[in-house]
Amino acid sequence: MAGGDPIHEFVAIKGFLAVYYILAGLAYVVILIALMLVDSERLTSLLGREVSRQADALETQIARQLAAQADLRRSEADLRAILDNMPDIFYRTDNQGRLLMVSRSVETLLGYPVGEVLGHDAAFYHGAPDSRANLIAALEAGGGSVLDYELRMRHKDGRVVWASTSSRFYYDADGRRAGTEGVVRLIEERKRTEICIRENQALIQAMLDASSDAIMLFRPDGTLLAVNEVMAERFGRRAAELTGSCLWDMFPPDVAKARAAAVGRVVETGEAIHYLDRRGELYLDNSIYPVPGPEGKPDKVAVYSRDITAQTLAEAKVTTYLTELERSNAELEQFAYVASHDLREPLRMISSYLSLLERRFGSRLEGDGLEFLAFARDGAKRMDKLVLDLLEFSRIERKGAPIVAMEVEPALRQSLRHLELAIAESGTEVTTPNDGDAPWVRGDPDQIIRLFQNLVGNAVKYRSPDRKPRIAVTWRREGAEWEFTVADNGIGIESQYFERIFRIFQRLHTAERYEGTGIGLAICKKIVERHGGRIWVDSVPGEGTAFHFTLPAAG
Repeated sequence: MAGGDPIHEFVAIKGFLAVYYILAGLAYVVILIALMLVDSERLTSLLGREVSRQADALETQIARQLAAQADLRRSEADLRAILDNMPDIFYRTDNQGRLLMVSRSVETLLGYPVGEVLGHDAAFYHGAPDSRANLIAALEAGGGSVLDYELRMRHKDGRVVWASTSSRFYYDADGRRAGTEGVVRLIEERKRTEICIRENQALIQAMLDASSDAIMLFRPDGTLLAVNEVMAERFGRRAAELTGSCLWDMFPPDVAKARAAAVGRVVETGEAIHYLDRRGELYLDNSIYPVPGPEGKPDKVAVYSRDITAQTLAEAKVTTYLTELERSNAELEQFAYVASHDLREPLRMISSYLSLLERRFGSRLEGDGLEFLAFARDGAKRMDKLVLDLLEFSRIERKGAPIVAMEVEPALRQSLRHLELAIAESGTEVTTPNDGDAPWVRGDPDQIIRLFQNLVGNAVKYRSPDRKPRIAVTWRREGAEWEFTVADNGIGIESQYFERIFRIFQRLHTAERYEGTGIGLAICKKIVERHGGRIWVDSVPGEGTAFHFTLPAAG
């Protein structure tokens, strides 16, 4: 039998020996009859020789048959040992699906004792009703054999498990299909791994598709391993269509060559690269990262590409607006300077004529006339002060000195000297730190003097009449900045005015009650902002006010 069944081969050998013995016996009968008809002496000699020859031949044939039987028994023992010790299941069925042979591993793997299943339809351990029919169909479609064919099998305890079989049709001596034989291996662990991989791939794909950035993973030769829908859309395709295709085929040859070279550098050096790209109307922010393989050496690359078109266009608009704003501010500052400078000339003339009028005709003026003249002279004086403050405000940016490393304490002392008369006349007590830890900042010395002078001067001006005026100047280091505080026990400020007081020409009181132009705190704010700092106020009405500002530390 073509199938190589050792049992059938042994039966065939025994049949051959029986036929041989019958033929030998007939030969002896013929010889005996011949002896009765011819010369007995000569025939006796011939008979002896023939009997001897036949005996030798028979002895040789018997020895061969005994050796063949011994070999057959050894082969059967070896085959049984192999089947009993193989980790997978060997099986053989006839054309009706009945099990003719099965290895003992069927009990270990599927729980069925060999004696319980031999001779029975193998369909009992197929996990689905059409499982065996599907296997036969696959064998017929595969030319009589299948390799690593997956199917579901039923364990004796009722569980359905995954298995893989490599099987074939076997044939009888006449070439007719006699049944199916093969090896079955359980692949539960492999299937769990495959399911886990598929789930992870689905999760990764979901995460990729959830990103607003375009992302892809590919090998250095351009083979795409994973692509999200944002990236696929740029190529006018779906992600599933792109996976497995070559990235370089999607670009013109010169572009593909340049990008392949960039990817090659990333893989070779193991260092990511970042570059900006423009594709038609799109502005892209791209990053290429190396992805290590099992041995730690990069064997894949990941690309993250962000569409920054809206951001780029917005930045271009902002740049245009800033340019226009800078030009407008420059023109405004120039106008303020020119206007302020030109305004002082008629003011000086008005003040001069008012003084001349008072000297020449003051004796002729009565009470109202002298009062009106005083009002006019005071208005001209306040107008001149306003113009001077406006000039100073316009010069903060335009005429400011270079910002350098400077010690704050000398600037503070200088500002207090400028206010010495006002401090003395008001009886104000001013305290400053004396711990020797004088801060150094980056600043314009003249503007820092003006900053302290305005803040301390404000505290003197808005003192409370109910108590002795006290002003405390303090500072502390905050990271890369110094924070300064000028605190007083004056009249205080309502919280709704905390922002308003830093605007130009904003006053909370009339000039008759508190003189001023409403520019002092606006100048402070502009000085601090020019130095990259911040200024703010804390205050409780009736208790006092604290102005805080920061300046960048020097070193």
